[in-house]
Amino acid sequence: MSAAELLPKLQRHLIKQDVQTNWQLVWLNNAGRPVIGLLPKVSWSVYATHNQISHTKLPTYKVIKHCRSDKNAVTTAYMNYIKWQDELIAYSQAYEANNTVSNSLNTLYEKPNYHHGLIGFIGYDIAAHELSPAANIKLAAQPCAVLGHYDMYLTPCDSGRGWALRTVGLHTPSDETDPALGLLISCLDSLEQQLSKTTNNIAKTPAPLHLQPRWHQHDYQAAFDKTQYYLQQGDCYQINLTQEWIGYLASARENAFTQSTSLIAYLPVLHQNTQAPFAGYLQTQPLDDDRFDNSNNDRDARDLHSVNPQFELLSCSPELFFTFTKEPNSGKHHIITKPIKGTMPRSTNREQDNAYKQQLIDSEKDRAENVMIVDLLRNDLGKYAKIGSVKVPKLFAIESFSNVHHMVSTIRAELKDDAHPLAVLFGSLPAGSITGTPKKRAVEIISELEQAPRGAYCGTMGYMNFDGSGQWNVLIRTLQANSLANAETEVSLWAGGGITVASNSKEEYQECLDKVGNLLNVLNQPDII
Repeated sequence: MSAAELLPKLQRHLIKQDVQTNWQLVWLNNAGRPVIGLLPKVSWSVYATHNQISHTKLPTYKVIKHCRSDKNAVTTAYMNYIKWQDELIAYSQAYEANNTVSNSLNTLYEKPNYHHGLIGFIGYDIAAHELSPAANIKLAAQPCAVLGHYDMYLTPCDSGRGWALRTVGLHTPSDETDPALGLLISCLDSLEQQLSKTTNNIAKTPAPLHLQPRWHQHDYQAAFDKTQYYLQQGDCYQINLTQEWIGYLASARENAFTQSTSLIAYLPVLHQNTQAPFAGYLQTQPLDDDRFDNSNNDRDARDLHSVNPQFELLSCSPELFFTFTKEPNSGKHHIITKPIKGTMPRSTNREQDNAYKQQLIDSEKDRAENVMIVDLLRNDLGKYAKIGSVKVPKLFAIESFSNVHHMVSTIRAELKDDAHPLAVLFGSLPAGSITGTPKKRAVEIISELEQAPRGAYCGTMGYMNFDGSGQWNVLIRTLQANSLANAETEVSLWAGGGITVASNSKEEYQECLDKVGNLLNVLNQPDII
């Protein structure tokens, strides 16, 4: 059973067994080396706050920390982005210092895999907000970022059939009776028994999910015209303009946080349709603020972002943001990034499909957009890379996916000895391919024109092992679901593209439809693939 087929059954079973446990289920397709994380040892959920608790100019966020090993203690702290980053780096370095097992890659070209570290996502909003704090960029009423330390996770069995539970550091005499591990093993055993029964192995088709565009074509035209104004004034060379589709899950009113129809129900059909190499899923459960040990209890933290509703993230991303590798002998870290810029639709007619592909190869406009982002990323990496190590081994390559052809370039570099991969990741967000250039001015214009927070969309999702190896996507082709106060669950999907002075409004609008058209069709008719 594939991960996409297993996850809905696994999530329902775990919540049914114990609704209070912080399961925080996460899955990464990881370019064919999938991992499913469960029951994180420590997790961090970051929210925006309207209260500027810090007296500095740096924006302050509410960080909810859940510790499984400390009787499931939940604490709340207020800190800025850099302080949270530093906490994660210190936490990772402490575990790496105690690690006696080497999992480094034998070559720089070997596919990376998760073995012990952090898994989760960092949203676009928080990264854009940090890039330009004075621009008052809106943050969505949902987690800005979620990361968990997963010492219990599932990976495919070596035989290629079934899934194996992997644990790290849980087999010492003091931890053999860890109640969390015992609970998980019990849940997995009972699920395996259920799945062995044919009658319980029949997947139910979720209800159609209809998403409607927030903008009509004339709204897109108005935003496009304003984008052109800024480009012609010289504010930017390229601006990534996106638009949103919104809908609501069926049955949310009746079932609130454990609805039979949740976003994960659509994962099997979506993944079967897209086969996205960097697909992923993450789910957080609602937490009651009364459980928090809030050290800042003299402040009213019950604002828009304090309710902590259920949140789901389902990504069908084809785009790699960063791959971090570590040499086994020298300990040197290397980084790879593969920005996408340039898109043409696929066709079921082979001749027409080849014609679309050739049209993309020959497109001077798409080459110009692509090389702008390559230069931007070379500059981003230059802050952290050893001098002379930034290389572009592939420029303007064409990669074909289920619904589109993309133009993709590859950039490699060797990191400086003092550059921690987490610092590189945080410092390079948001990705250049979904902002524009110059990046700071682009995110300001995007905030003005789109007039709604992107949330996690255009952020990044992935993992970072404690040894500094890891892999992160760009959160495009991504659905977000938020449980609202009225018991409805809102779902959003975005799409867009890079706009330059050579862009055509009708073509750019159509490109948005090409990118998410297959997702919209699958959601509308989930029983037909």
